[in-house]
Amino acid sequence: MSNDSEAKRKAPAFKPEGNRATRIDEAAVADYLLAYPDFFERHTALLMKLKVAHPTGEAVSLIERQVELLRNQNRTLERRLVDLVEVARSNDSVLERLHELSVALLGADEPGDRIRVLEDSLRTRFGADRIRLLLFTGQPERLGLDNVERVERDDLAKFKRFLDEDKAFCGRLRPAQLEFLFAEHAARIASAALVPVGSHARFGMLALGSEKAEHFSPTLGTAFLTRIGELTEQALASIING
Repeated sequence: MSNDSEAKRKAPAFKPEGNRATRIDEAAVADYLLAYPDFFERHTALLMKLKVAHPTGEAVSLIERQVELLRNQNRTLERRLVDLVEVARSNDSVLERLHELSVALLGADEPGDRIRVLEDSLRTRFGADRIRLLLFTGQPERLGLDNVERVERDDLAKFKRFLDEDKAFCGRLRPAQLEFLFAEHAARIASAALVPVGSHARFGMLALGSEKAEHFSPTLGTAFLTRIGELTEQALASIING
């Protein structure tokens, strides 16, 4: 017995009642077709006769509709693949820049030199237009750098939510926050990143500002910022613990 004959023998038929087929609900039809996916192979004439609605308003054959659906799915998958490739490339680029920063910091002997290396990398490799490092401990004045300052934790009441959450932040800051961080440059800062230095910002906060609204977008991954915070903590170990 051929395979087609065997399939016809096994597949349950719709039994007619007089001149009318037994009424069944849509779920039963769907279940039947899922159970016997070769149904249309055995009824090709029926397949060509079936018409389904198309977004254009015209009726098309089931085959044409399936082809269109597959094409749409393919286009969606292609877009997702392109997005994944772009994310992978971006991640590779960030990892490379973090590696370069780590190597450069290892080559600097003094805390002041390390902070200068950090600043240079944040500007040239990570696109920060403005940088501010606020520390709660140690003697940062020994560094002799204008953008590194000792403050009390209470001085950062405007950033309480950030300090409590213990994770890097990307996005827009309120005008008062920008003014506090970047003074006369505040009006030009369109996006910013806040990075805790130490667990729960125990040692302070690193603030980065960009004149581009999309540069420190809220959708930007913050894992690399967390790594920068860890590198900053290690670079300043003798200052913040002294």
